[in-house]
Amino acid sequence: MSKIQYQFKRTTPLRFLSHLDQQRLFQRAFRRAKLSLEYSQGFNPHPKMSFALAMSVGLTSDCEYGEVNLLDELNSDEFLVRMNAVLPDGLEIIRAKVCEAETNSLSSSIEKSCYLLKVRLAPEIAFVTVADNVESFLKRPEIMIEKRNKKGKMVEKDIRQFIQSISVSQSDGDSEQVEIGMTLNYIDQQCVKPELVLDSVNRLYGEVFMIDPTIECHRQELLLKAGF
Repeated sequence: MSKIQYQFKRTTPLRFLSHLDQQRLFQRAFRRAKLSLEYSQGFNPHPKMSFALAMSVGLTSDCEYGEVNLLDELNSDEFLVRMNAVLPDGLEIIRAKVCEAETNSLSSSIEKSCYLLKVRLAPEIAFVTVADNVESFLKRPEIMIEKRNKKGKMVEKDIRQFIQSISVSQSDGDSEQVEIGMTLNYIDQQCVKPELVLDSVNRLYGEVFMIDPTIECHRQELLLKAGF
């Protein structure tokens, strides 16, 4: 038996894949690669596989992580070759390693995530105004939002601790679009989505960013406590 953790990237051809569809895609790929998956016990057994984070629809990434338990002994090089031979265009496994069974879950190891977003500006908003708003936003000691809790009740939550940094630059050749670099913290396996951060800027300073399907969101890096 072996437990394999792997790093993969998802590019534009599969950016609109849902997290559930991505799970199913990997399950089919494992079967096509002729890997013997370990299944859970009980009435409804399912393969022992997971991802460090769920990927939102529309998100592309250079740095996602997954893990799978196999019944066979398999080294990382063979896993890479067999999986990449069957994965569709838009998904590629970059690295893999064989782990001890008691290795901590990937989701509990995440410290930070780094994003690059391309966002259209609201009409008649100048870049200097955007830069000033973001600078002011980062100086705030707290940033309150309303969020639905597990019981379905709307509660206030301070998201300031999850925001490490935001940088804004003008897009080449498009005065109505900006590029935003954003680093977000994970605390007790909780974080905040980058679109929600942009929405918070809008709520505080009026409409600054166009929060719609034209946003391009790319996860550049997931930083793990123990590395990979």
